[in-house]
Amino acid sequence: MKPIMAASLRRLRRVLMDWDPIGVHGIPEAADEYDSYTMPIYSILRNRSAEALLDYLRWMTEHMGLPASRDSLRPIAMKLLQIDLSHDETDE
Repeated sequence: MKPIMAASLRRLRRVLMDWDPIGVHGIPEAADEYDSYTMPIYSILRNRSAEALLDYLRWMTEHMGLPASRDSLRPIAMKLLQIDLSHDETDE
C-alpha cells in the first residue's frame, strides 16, 4: 500500500472512530472496529458519489443493528467527502 493512500485510510479511520455509531471510542481493543468498512468507503470516495456513500453508510449502520436514515447520516458523509484523495494515485 502506498504511503499516501495509507495516510488517507488513517484519516478515514479517524473520521469513522470520531463518528463511532456503536460507542467504542476509547476502548483500545476496539481501535480497529470500523476497519472492515474503510476500503469500501475509500472506493466510494474515489468516485466522489455522495449518494452511494449515503447508501453505504445506511447499510453499514443497519448492519450494526442500528436505525439509520439518509438525513441522519449526511453529517458523517460530508466529513468523509472532505477527505482529500487526490494524491492517492493508482497503478492503473
